[in-house]
Amino acid sequence: MRAVKLAGRFVAEKSGGKNRAGRDPSATIQRILAAAREEFGANGFDGTKVEHIAKRAGVSKQLVYLYFNGKDELYSELLKLTSRATYEALLKVEYEALEPETAIRTYIEMIYDRYQADPFLAIVTLDQSLHAGAQIRLAPEAKRMREILWNKLDAVLAQGKTAGVFDQGADIQSLEFMTVIIISGCVASRGMFARYVGHKIFDENPKFWRDYAVTFILRALQKQAEQ
Repeated sequence: MRAVKLAGRFVAEKSGGKNRAGRDPSATIQRILAAAREEFGANGFDGTKVEHIAKRAGVSKQLVYLYFNGKDELYSELLKLTSRATYEALLKVEYEALEPETAIRTYIEMIYDRYQADPFLAIVTLDQSLHAGAQIRLAPEAKRMREILWNKLDAVLAQGKTAGVFDQGADIQSLEFMTVIIISGCVASRGMFARYVGHKIFDENPKFWRDYAVTFILRALQKQAEQ
C-alpha cells in the first residue's frame, strides 16, 4: 500500500490506482467534488448537506467523510480549485504588451466572461460574502499566482497613472474587489432585478450588460483623472 495525497488529504491506495474495493480514489473524489459543486451552487453553504452531496455523487455519506472532514472542507477545496483555475487563465495574458486601458479592460472582461460562463462563481461569491469568507483558504500555489498577477497589473496601473490615464489613487486590490463585487452582482442578480422592475431587458441583451459593467469599472478608475 502507498499513501497518495488527494484533495488535500492522504488516502491509502494499492499500486495500480485502485483500493481494496476496486474503487479509484481519484475518480471518486472528483465525483464528490462535482456533486458538491452542484449542491453548493444551488443551495449555498447553509442549505447544503453532506448526505445530499453523497447521494448526488452516488456514494455513501461515510465515503465522503473518508476523503473530506465535512462540507466546510469540501467547500474550501472547491474554492481553491476555482481560484487556481481563474488565476491560471488571467496570467495567460501579456498585460505588459498592451496599452494600460486595454490591459485593464482585458482583465475585467476575462473575469466577467468567467462569471457569465459559470454561474457557480457568482453564487459562491455572494454566499461567501454572507459568511465573511469563512471557507476561503487559498492554496500556496494560488497565493503565488495572485501575487504575480497583482504585480503585473500594478505595473500597468503605474504606467497608466504616469500617462494620466488612471487616477493616482487606483490600486490593484481595490480594482479586484470592485470588479468581483460588481460582476458577481451583475451576473447573479440580473434575473432578480428583472422581476423587480418588471422588464426582461436584463436578460435580453447580455452583451450590453457586459460592456456596461466593464465600462462602469473603467470609468471609476479614470474619473478623477478626467476632471
